[in-house]
Amino acid sequence: MNDLKKPLDAAQHPIFIMGTQRSGTTLLTRMLSAHAHIFVQNELPLIKVFVGDRSKSTIIKKISEIIKRKHGSSVDELVSDKGIKCWGLKDPQLTEYIEELKAFLPGSKFIIIVRDGRGVANSYIENKWGLGTNAYTGALRWKEEVQQQKAFMKLSPENFMLIRFEDLVTDMPNNLMKVCKFLNIEYSDTMLNYHKSSAAYVANKENINTQKKPDVQLANKWQHRLTKKQIDIIEYAAGDELSANNYTLQGQNITLSPIAMFYYRLHQKIVGEWQLQFQLKRAKIKGKIKQWRK
Repeated sequence: MNDLKKPLDAAQHPIFIMGTQRSGTTLLTRMLSAHAHIFVQNELPLIKVFVGDRSKSTIIKKISEIIKRKHGSSVDELVSDKGIKCWGLKDPQLTEYIEELKAFLPGSKFIIIVRDGRGVANSYIENKWGLGTNAYTGALRWKEEVQQQKAFMKLSPENFMLIRFEDLVTDMPNNLMKVCKFLNIEYSDTMLNYHKSSAAYVANKENINTQKKPDVQLANKWQHRLTKKQIDIIEYAAGDELSANNYTLQGQNITLSPIAMFYYRLHQKIVGEWQLQFQLKRAKIKGKIKQWRK
């Protein structure tokens, strides 16, 4: 693979890492960022990036300006001075901006990481950020976003790579080799030791596992955390998409009544908003305390 070369005008052809929240996008970013020639920005205030002029050049300029403030080097400087051959942005909320991202086809490459919807729904319920307050709405959210991402892929299949979270954590070397080949970057074993280097983002309970060596058991945690009823509900709501991504269904074939589905949606609307506002207020208070301690 020594004949791989830096893509022409790399600064103008970012890569994008997409996936539902809690699907392993941060973990993949950590792994790729451990490569000496890859730089992936871990999330940005996307509303600032995509507001106003949404041309490709303007979006790249806005991303570059934010990266400059955060890391001291613009995208052009990373490519020309730091030896970066491949740079990009990871954010699970990129799914909300698919229309704007179409401007980057066919020049850019996209990596979509998919995780078992039962594991994602379980994580939504446990992290209490209002993403999915119950098994039914969590499964619907996962299914809708995965289908949006896969529909996007169909526009230019050669520019997309789909990888399952479970495959990544159970066989890192082979899957990272595939990712590097897709990105036209020479593979490096440094990516396997990503957890030995410091992350370029603040560690918290939501991403703490990305600071450690990958634990294969995390991929199957939902099997011990979800009840049989919750598994049945998730598979009722998203079983077709689970099967489409080669996940084996294991629950009973049930049917939810219109009243039950109404209840779950109402629960999501009320409890989800409460959870979100609570988390935002808590984050604001923590920010003030941090400023006070300085």
